[in-house]
Amino acid sequence: MKSGTGSQELTRQLTAYLTSLAFGITFVVATFAGVDGMTALMRSVMTAGAALVFGNLLAAPLVDAVLTALARDEAKRQADKKEDA
Repeated sequence: MKSGTGSQELTRQLTAYLTSLAFGITFVVATFAGVDGMTALMRSVMTAGAALVFGNLLAAPLVDAVLTALARDEAKRQADKKEDA
């Protein structure tokens, strides 16, 4: 299945969201754990980098699966609507 422009945009947005979430959670947890500010920042940057890499690899199949399921459900709904009419 070839990804369209819309699914690529959703994948990019999902990856960005997950990366920022990973950075924020790591930074807050490290700060509350009493870690030095620079150490917390470096750990957060490393976690965000890992989330960015893995997010790019894993988000595309997830977005494609969700969009395919939504399209299948919509096609079924439209077919049922035509049968009733």
